Amino acid sequence: MANEIAAMFAYGTLKRGEEREKFWPARPLTVVTAFTQGRLYELGEFPGLIRGEDRIQGELWIFKHRDIVRVIEALDVVEDYPRLYLREEFACETFDGQPISATAYVYAQPAKLTDAMRILPNEQGVVNWKPQSRL
Repeated sequence: MANEIAAMFAYGTLKRGEEREKFWPARPLTVVTAFTQGRLYELGEFPGLIRGEDRIQGELWIFKHRDIVRVIEALDVVEDYPRLYLREEFACETFDGQPISATAYVYAQPAKLTDAMRILPNEQGVVNWKPQSRL
């Protein structure tokens, strides 16, 4: 089954209920809450992920493997790949502890990030981005 599916990790505006959810070009098999390790930064209207040690909450969008090329092509446009974001593989874990590898878009300009932009973990030790207008 592992070779029959592909996963994308969404942590910002591509999550369910967010501004860019409508840009997913294919219907996923499922969408589940998941976590990965990294650092999340507030970039204004959207977040930026880089490698790090924080526990980042997001969503795994799981697709049939045959749909993933179309998904990546569409999201590359949305994420301004490779100028603003790059694609990297991340080890993720579902809410119930199942490990899965997923592709995530990471911020391509980490030198522009400052400590003041970093989104810190909550009292449970989890970083979960929410749009500034809904804070």
